[in-house]
Amino acid sequence: MIKSKKSIHKSKLVPCCKYNNCIKKVLMVGGITKFRSLYKKVIEQHGYQFEYMDGYMKGGDKVLKNKLLSCDIVFCPVDCNSHNACLSVKKLCKKHCKELKILNSSSLTGILRAVSENVASP
Repeated sequence: MIKSKKSIHKSKLVPCCKYNNCIKKVLMVGGITKFRSLYKKVIEQHGYQFEYMDGYMKGGDKVLKNKLLSCDIVFCPVDCNSHNACLSVKKLCKKHCKELKILNSSSLTGILRAVSENVASP
């Protein structure tokens, strides 16, 4: 039996990220660009998918919003992002109920610590 578009639209589907066994996506906003591949390696070794956006706000909030909507957790280091970029990330995360980790440092140690803490806490 084929469901009509109406009945499919009305059914309540729970997104995958609500389950513990789902692979979550981490968005890294800013950071040291030449460390991008290292950030990816550290994050993916802990079982997450990796998405990156440099901290430049040349596309406005629209580019940031599109990337943010597809992720589950956002990392935003304050040592290499502008005040405006950090505020935009914070506002968008709050608006779209995304988990935000403000990081003091964009170092690999800082990223590793944030990922490890996130894995430890369900």
